[in-house]
Amino acid sequence: MFGKFGKKTKTVKQRKAEEYQKLGQQIEAMYDTVNPSRAQVYRTAFLRGIAQGVGGVVGATIVVALLIWLLSLFQEIPVLGHLMDSIQNTLESRK
Repeated sequence: MFGKFGKKTKTVKQRKAEEYQKLGQQIEAMYDTVNPSRAQVYRTAFLRGIAQGVGGVVGATIVVALLIWLLSLFQEIPVLGHLMDSIQNTLESRK
């Protein structure tokens, strides 16, 4: 198995084995970039949960504040007026 200049040449099997080795390394590198470690997954899930919780609280606070403000515009309506007075008294007594 010597080539033109007396150097040892690789067989077809050896070349294919090296190509498969390189292909395997490339696939492994792609897998590592696509699939993060468990620590990264847990950290991301934890931070996402915190962000969703904070966002939910802030969003609910804004919605309730807007709802109270909107209902305060209708204080002259008999049924809603009494309700709004009781809500305002409750909020003032909590301060």
